[in-house]
Amino acid sequence: MWEVEFATLSAVAARQGGLITEAQVARMEIDKQALLRFAECALLYELDWSVYQFAWASLGPRYVYPLAAWLATMPESFRWERSQSPHEDAVLSHESACRLYGLGVVPSPLVTFTAPQEFEGPRATKIHGASLRPDDVAVVEGVPVTTPRRTIVDVAAGWAEHGELRRVLMDAVLKDLVDLRQIHADLAPLARRHEFPEDGAEFVAYFIPDISPAGLSPRNQRSYAALAHPDRVAQLQPGVARLIPEAGDETLSWDIAAEIIGRIG
Repeated sequence: MWEVEFATLSAVAARQGGLITEAQVARMEIDKQALLRFAECALLYELDWSVYQFAWASLGPRYVYPLAAWLATMPESFRWERSQSPHEDAVLSHESACRLYGLGVVPSPLVTFTAPQEFEGPRATKIHGASLRPDDVAVVEGVPVTTPRRTIVDVAAGWAEHGELRRVLMDAVLKDLVDLRQIHADLAPLARRHEFPEDGAEFVAYFIPDISPAGLSPRNQRSYAALAHPDRVAQLQPGVARLIPEAGDETLSWDIAAEIIGRIG
């Protein structure tokens, strides 16, 4: 009998990253004692929030705990029953998204989500009510999470300390998870209220002072130069347009000039 129960639970867990909730087990009319028996045999173990991980599952702690918390926000619903548009469901966000991406060290005792409407989540979770666009959300190792770009904006808008925001930004730029020019454009409207520089050159000097452009991706070399040295890029742009007729388009010749300045420092 136990083999059938184990196989049934395993089949469901396989569609949920190796996890299953106690509420889902009850919905399948399998007694909780079966879970306890399997746990005693080390076939599965409880993570938190009455969510269990099977021993054969491959997800490590960095991803499995956020996924467990996400399942616990709607514990009776199977993963495939939830919205197929991730931005319409609970999405890992803010400091918790930073931890998942490995950005900075932003302290938070809670697992934080953003959902279309605020609701009471399980223990040690926080649900923000806010609208997300489809391009604000990614799925990483099965975990719906705000993109690095949206995550940084949320952390900044949430009054993170400047030192914490600086480390998050530096990590995101070094890992090429964001485009520096886009992030500057996103954060500039917050600059005055949150008391950090709005000007491009001052923004770069304030938030990523120790980064060498040579260590950046090509797109962020361009962005760095465009923000930190716009006059130099502007001076070089006409020469680029003359030397490379194919770069006659103003945007393309500007990008090429910015990459040159970024490469030479």
